[in-house]
Amino acid sequence: MKLRILLLTAIFLSNFASMFASDSLIPKQEFGIEEGQLPEDVATFPELKTWALYQSYELEPDAPHLGLQDYICRMVPETGLPFLLEKQVVSKSTVYLYLDLTRYRPLKGSKFKPRKLNIVVNGRPKISVYVDRNQSFTNPVEIPLEPSEYPNGKIYVDLVPSHNSLGRFWGIWDAFILENRLETRD
Repeated sequence: MKLRILLLTAIFLSNFASMFASDSLIPKQEFGIEEGQLPEDVATFPELKTWALYQSYELEPDAPHLGLQDYICRMVPETGLPFLLEKQVVSKSTVYLYLDLTRYRPLKGSKFKPRKLNIVVNGRPKISVYVDRNQSFTNPVEIPLEPSEYPNGKIYVDLVPSHNSLGRFWGIWDAFILENRLETRD
């Protein structure tokens, strides 16, 4: 009987705490290991770090924003990666889409060719992320969205590598939407 009461109390408290968690209302996409995916669709931090070392690159780890750090990355195929985020339209103000992308730094002597990733939101090109030996981007990538850009609360994101990006160079750790800008940027 005492064990049953203890279990019920634990279940109640865990449900009660999750109702008041501040990030539970934040639309987010975690790219975990899903059934039916090819082995090359998903990579872990140790796998990508090993690949990067063989290419003479250094991999930036999955950022800990909003507790989403799981070190699992969804790789972007050459044909692109579409996914959906849903956001309740509660205010008529700008929201911010954040994408935590894989980012590499070339090590001394590496052959680091320029690459570009186009980010399309609800069918409209929003931003292009570009990397080469001397230039990179800041993670997470921030994309402001006006309420008119997602009238039904659905935000379709499509990550499209440039035509010269062969293989699966690009990846995404996490995607999330905030009503206010992210305070701490790396």
